[in-house]
Amino acid sequence: MDHRVTPREIPRPDPDLTPEAIIDRARRLKDAIRAEAPHAEKRGHYGPELHQKFVEAGFYRLLQPRRFGGYEFDIPTFFKVMVEISTADPGIGWGLCLGSGHALQIGSYFSATAQAEIFGPDGHFIAPLSGTGTGPNCKAVPIAGGYRVSGTWRYCSGVPYSTHFMGLAKVPGDNGGAPKTLTIVVPHGAYRMLDDWGNILGLRASGSNSVVIDEAVIPAEFTSDLTLAPALNGDTPGVRLHGNPMYGGLFFGFAAGELVCSQVGAARASLEEFERVIRTTRPRFAQQMLKYEHHDWQRIFGLALSMTEAAEAVLLRSGEIYMEKCRLSVTQGRPFTLADALQLQGLQHQAARLAWESGLETFRAASSTSAMDGELMQRYFRDLATFKNNATHQADFVAPRIAQAYFGLPVKEFSL
Repeated sequence: MDHRVTPREIPRPDPDLTPEAIIDRARRLKDAIRAEAPHAEKRGHYGPELHQKFVEAGFYRLLQPRRFGGYEFDIPTFFKVMVEISTADPGIGWGLCLGSGHALQIGSYFSATAQAEIFGPDGHFIAPLSGTGTGPNCKAVPIAGGYRVSGTWRYCSGVPYSTHFMGLAKVPGDNGGAPKTLTIVVPHGAYRMLDDWGNILGLRASGSNSVVIDEAVIPAEFTSDLTLAPALNGDTPGVRLHGNPMYGGLFFGFAAGELVCSQVGAARASLEEFERVIRTTRPRFAQQMLKYEHHDWQRIFGLALSMTEAAEAVLLRSGEIYMEKCRLSVTQGRPFTLADALQLQGLQHQAARLAWESGLETFRAASSTSAMDGELMQRYFRDLATFKNNATHQADFVAPRIAQAYFGLPVKEFSL
């Protein structure tokens, strides 16, 4: 299927759309997303009808430059929209977020010529970004005018409706020297998606399929070495082209936030479902009252509410700091460093930890019925637990790298 023509209609962006209005659009799609969620779990990604709604709402254009058909909203607005979608269903939110968020990297790190071609005349752009292709079989070999790309990349969340694939690939070193890593952009038609997603505990609706590329040729302008840069000084191609400091940030300061949107949404959804349960059921040992009237469930609800709100506040604050770091880099010449980006990732990991703890509390105190197949609480818990199992985003694994960067030591064994 040619995913570029999947939408029945690709509307032009609304020049008067505000951040508040697009957040409200996400909120008003809650019922449609909830209705699609069970089918999306079975399919492995959300269906074409919901995809069409996302296209019409403009969700894929949130971070895309206005010059190329986007809304160019800021990072906190992007996070707020994706939390709303993820509150309706975390797996669907994950797939949408990871398919739409990487317009930020295109707008930041690629030349004007490349951006014009990648975003295209209609501005319809969707691309996962996978860092799991940096092994020896995933490579970009230099040729005249560009690169020959091949390999298999896993966990390409958002790929089912993609117009492009973005991945990290190794470029062989000259004369036996050390290889370097580039971000590659491959147009749809030059890669294929494997049917290998869904056999996992949670986040089954996220469309995190693998991608295979067999000797695709891309121009040199469809690559960048800035995704893994140790620092940026506010003079990126995107800042020069768009005049917006947001396009001068380091990817590591944003990347974990994309994923945590889903987890904050899962915590919010779990809390919502927990409230429904305790408002409609009675304690076995206190049948004269409903659970929400009993101090045991009040305590759990109060803790979960506080942790969920704290998780969201930390996530949104990380987006604000990202924007602040970008502005300082452009206006005051203060580099946006790897230490800055890792500290932002640490904040986002703490937001995920709070979301997990909130979801765990509501799951354990809801009811045995809530753990049955088909129950909302069970699905939200599975989505939280699956992220908790993500090796790249274990807070204690990343913490040493945060300290290494803070103290000016070499950052060891770190990758996307």
